[in-house]
Amino acid sequence: MSRMTNVVRVVTIAIVAAAMRGEAQRTVAEPPLSPLSPEAMTALDDLSSRFAGDIALHQGWFRDRAIMYYDFGRVAETAGRVLWPIHGFDARGYPVAIRGQRPIFSTLPGLQGYSGLWQLDYIIVADKVQPNQLRDLAGTDALVKNKRAAIRDAGFTVNLAIVPKGSRLERDSTPSLMGWYEGREVQFFDFGRSGLTPVPLIAFIKGLDSTGAPDFLREQVNIVDTLPVTPPYADMWHVRFARPDSTYVPNTLKGAAAVAATTIPVDPPNSVRNCPVAIVDGARVQRVPSPISMFADLRSLVPPAPTKPQ
Repeated sequence: MSRMTNVVRVVTIAIVAAAMRGEAQRTVAEPPLSPLSPEAMTALDDLSSRFAGDIALHQGWFRDRAIMYYDFGRVAETAGRVLWPIHGFDARGYPVAIRGQRPIFSTLPGLQGYSGLWQLDYIIVADKVQPNQLRDLAGTDALVKNKRAAIRDAGFTVNLAIVPKGSRLERDSTPSLMGWYEGREVQFFDFGRSGLTPVPLIAFIKGLDSTGAPDFLREQVNIVDTLPVTPPYADMWHVRFARPDSTYVPNTLKGAAAVAATTIPVDPPNSVRNCPVAIVDGARVQRVPSPISMFADLRSLVPPAPTKPQ
């Protein structure tokens, strides 16, 4: 009986050891982090969890209809680059995700060229890399240069708003996602496809304060003239200031055409903001997420069957 027990122990130890060896082989060594510029270090620090909070919804008007939108701030009028490593494409042309692989961003909020909108590029690696072995642009570009991966432009832009870690969307339980910037973790929300051409948003001001900043008419909510009916959605807004006189009653005007029919002066666009509309007439807008969310394989314990780079 004791001999049998010893045999069982030896077999068990052998199995465990083999499993540990297999696990060690599957473990991806973290690549060394590339140095960041002082500007990038500051931008990354601004995304730490101590700045997390709820991303608030803001009220607005669209042709007398009530809307609500998130405001991710003033941004550049351009699209960054986001890379998503995948195994390849299936017979229907859908991307075959590498289980758990995060997208790789080219810039951050606070850095030049950041808008939250991205030109999506697929990096087709077949089975040549492990999940999240690729974490920065240099690594993916080197793989493509060495002909161990291929790159394919998705042909559209997506709105992936990067936020401080731990941030949440007001009145939305959709979980945030994680990505990479130069090997560092960043959090983002996926609002799906979005057009890059800004559309007008009218904000009402009483004038400028002593510093030259706009003195907003707080009681009046902003007015938009485009709704996200079908993708690509309009998430980039050219902000224009309307300057009513003191006789104006806030929220008398609820549409762009109504403003245009008055003598209220409206300034030319002065900035661009990333403001995805989330609610119209009390109902949540059904936005189609980006392929990064749609085709991410979160169910299987192993990656899907890979395809060859195309």
